[in-house]
Amino acid sequence: MFPELNHIIVAFDCSENSKKAIEWGASLKRSFPEATLTVVHVFKEKVAQKAAGNPPVQGFANDGFYIDPTQSHYVRDIGQNSMDHSNNTHAVVKDSLAMARSKAQSVMGALGVEGAFEILEGNPAESICGFAKKTRGDVIIIGSSSKTGLQKFLLGSTSSRVANEAPCAVLIAK
Repeated sequence: MFPELNHIIVAFDCSENSKKAIEWGASLKRSFPEATLTVVHVFKEKVAQKAAGNPPVQGFANDGFYIDPTQSHYVRDIGQNSMDHSNNTHAVVKDSLAMARSKAQSVMGALGVEGAFEILEGNPAESICGFAKKTRGDVIIIGSSSKTGLQKFLLGSTSSRVANEAPCAVLIAK
């Protein structure tokens, strides 16, 4: 007998394979109309860090100046230019997340299903698995990785990490 599904989680990163994941999620939602469908999008960096303009490399500020590692914080001219950069970064983050939400809702609308949309932060695999655990997800649907060869070997893929670490069933869409 087929298990009962109460919470379907679809990971969405705007790729073609993640659109296919939404298609699979919509199909399961139609088969289990009482189930909750949640599409999650993971922003890889903490929004607070991105908006504040933390240095991307230890020892160097965003503008390329060396920072003495013995200092507890880096010294920087907090002029209007720095504030503009921070505000622009925040706007870019906000626009990127709004675009992901819009694309996911557009795909769901075209398929005739409704669902929630959640934005997660941090490492994609950890965030998705953590969300599934916290919300008692029954299945995670994720698009297959577009990485191949050496890149996949060295970096791994989010879909394979989710498959190995998830607290529930995982369907990898292709």
